[in-house]
Amino acid sequence: MSDLASTMTGVYFASLQVGTLLAVQSVGSAAWPTYAGLTAAWLAGTLVGLWLPLPRRAAIAAGLLAFEAMIALTRLWPWSRALVPVAALSIAIGGLWAGGFFTSAARRGKDRSVFFDENNGFLLGLVVTTVAFAFAGRGGLAALTLVTGGALFGLERTTS
Repeated sequence: MSDLASTMTGVYFASLQVGTLLAVQSVGSAAWPTYAGLTAAWLAGTLVGLWLPLPRRAAIAAGLLAFEAMIALTRLWPWSRALVPVAALSIAIGGLWAGGFFTSAARRGKDRSVFFDENNGFLLGLVVTTVAFAFAGRGGLAALTLVTGGALFGLERTTS
């Protein structure tokens, strides 16, 4: 995996994690237990992804679909208590590729440089996701995640 693909993976992970948190906070709950629950759900998805060998494209597509469905539900059911468990399931599905990404990097023996690039991408994604939400709301979050996920599919063709 190239440096660009690892960096874009980090941006994608941030768009899922931060995007889910911002979407839920904007129409659901901004309480500490919500943040902790969503973080735990991401970690649970990542753990499952470590042990469940999913094809890269399938895991990314599942995360994208789950995120986009969650964004749609925030429009349909704003201020519903059902949003938090739905968001937790969505972010857990998104975390599946995180586990797969880390095991794939470790298998190739490139974990240090790949993790460094992914981490830098995540930091960039924190900023980009926050700006997307600030200027375009939940629609901006949905678009950003589609763009970053789509970029991962395109980078796979150029770097594989």
